[in-house]
Amino acid sequence: MAGTEDKYNYGTGMNPTCQKLILATERLLRRDGLSHVTTRKIAQEAGVSEGALYHHFRDKAELLHAVVLISMGDFREILDGLPLLVGQRTVGENLEHMLQAAFEFQFKIVPIACSLYADHLLLARTREILSERGIGPQCSITVIAAYLQAEQRLGRVAADLKPEAASQLLLAGSFHKAMFDHFLARDLSEDVTRRHLREMVNALLAGIEPRPAGKN
Repeated sequence: MAGTEDKYNYGTGMNPTCQKLILATERLLRRDGLSHVTTRKIAQEAGVSEGALYHHFRDKAELLHAVVLISMGDFREILDGLPLLVGQRTVGENLEHMLQAAFEFQFKIVPIACSLYADHLLLARTREILSERGIGPQCSITVIAAYLQAEQRLGRVAADLKPEAASQLLLAGSFHKAMFDHFLARDLSEDVTRRHLREMVNALLAGIEPRPAGKN
């Protein structure tokens, strides 16, 4: 995942105007919802001209993409570090740590992702951006699958596990939880959330087939 986004880096050292626009977009999204956020409102909230906005971002979709990248928090760094964890600690611990970061990221972007389905033009433009830059959810799945494959070679993961399917299940499970926590306005503690995510990892590692008597 690292490297594909370097030319679109919105992290440390970004242009101050870009930072203002991204933070303004994030505030408006939380306060008003995607359907009420326009580039004009974003520029006003950021205290810059609409022309300045278009100097740094081609359109609203690019701004939303920047907000998503900023929202990744530790998730990107943890994904990039997964290859270094092969053979270290336990597979369960490594997956749980990754899934916690994934959930935090997903919880932040669920409102944006779900709202996109109500705006077909914005959704199409977002897909275009992901395609242009070679990024998106599949990148995360690929990284996690590669980690699981490496652990398979060490004998720490079942030989018959399908790494990509397992990766999809983990990320889909945490996204499902993030979406319904929003939808049902669940105010769960960090400890409860961490326990739920740990149970997802444990369920994947244990599988669902019955075990022969006497085996854990």
